[in-house]
Amino acid sequence: MRVLIVYPKFYVYGGGEILVVRLCNYLSRQGIRNSILTTEMIPEIRADLAGTDVIIEKNRGEAATVRAMYKLQLESLARGVKKYQKDFDIINPHNFPSEIAATAGERPIVWMCNEPELYLLRNHPNFKSTLSPDRVYLLLLFLREKFLVKKHIRHVAVSDEFNADRFNAIYKFRPHVINYGIDYDFFSRSEAAHQGQKSDLSGKFIILHVGMLTPYKNQMESLKALNEVKKQIPEAVLVFAGGGYDEAYKKQIDDYIKEHGLSGRVIFKGHINRNELRSLYYKAGVMLHPVKAQGGWLSPFEILSAGRPVIVSKELTASYIIEKEEIGIVTENYARAIVDVYQNKSRYHRMADRGREYVIKNLSWDSFSEKMVQVYKTAL
Repeated sequence: MRVLIVYPKFYVYGGGEILVVRLCNYLSRQGIRNSILTTEMIPEIRADLAGTDVIIEKNRGEAATVRAMYKLQLESLARGVKKYQKDFDIINPHNFPSEIAATAGERPIVWMCNEPELYLLRNHPNFKSTLSPDRVYLLLLFLREKFLVKKHIRHVAVSDEFNADRFNAIYKFRPHVINYGIDYDFFSRSEAAHQGQKSDLSGKFIILHVGMLTPYKNQMESLKALNEVKKQIPEAVLVFAGGGYDEAYKKQIDDYIKEHGLSGRVIFKGHINRNELRSLYYKAGVMLHPVKAQGGWLSPFEILSAGRPVIVSKELTASYIIEKEEIGIVTENYARAIVDVYQNKSRYHRMADRGREYVIKNLSWDSFSEKMVQVYKTAL
């Protein structure tokens, strides 16, 4: 079996990128030839790949608008699929617009739909209230995508039942459900987690929010929660770990911080590497994860691997797992949950320990990758 993974661009090392690296390295260990087709890749990701060929099909031109960016990516990826498909048995697109580009080929397709990105984009607050050229383009492209998926794609993998139900509602067929894996061995190791780290957070109760600064990651809710608990927890600070922000949204955040006198309590770490992230996990008193129904799947289980409590939104697509297994708090009242964790630390650390056990037993990358290979075989 020969697998071509199609991915728009690797410009950060986030959850989607980790998934591709872990999957590719599993395929290589199993003797399954695999390559990645993309428009760009940062060196950190290339360095972590073992035995995977990387095919760079660069964009031809510069993008000045959203529609131009996606148009260039789509053209580049489709061109690459047509050029290289003869060397592969399966095309495995990840992330929009790869699923559209994959239909330019004639090989069986297995779409890893981390989220229905085009469906979510067309409903993004920046587009929803206007009929700008970008929004019109996305609306038309969404109709094209639905047609191409119906005609060419029979096998799709999603991470959980929420995403399966949402996918079925949009595309009218049921996908395979394959839970993501978690790098438990990495995040459960506390040794060296603090080496070489200067702590400006000593004596603080750290509320950690992980994710890019966008409305879907919902940093505003974390700020509102901090503002509510600041009197009950005088040593509380809110740490944002994540870069690549939406400028208009960042201004809202800055304005809220200024208006409520939170500047001394809010720390922006920006984009950080995995060692720095692990260090923050071990320093945190609690992770607050008020994300909407887009992404954010890995972070709660990573910090549970470090034995730290989590508070998640009901909209998190994995929230039903956390609630069913009783390994974290699923709520809309974030301030009350933070105070509860603060006042009952031992109780919630026991809950986090149950979370560690759940991750060990159920969320390995080998298990995820093995199930993906089974879907490849079914598609063939």
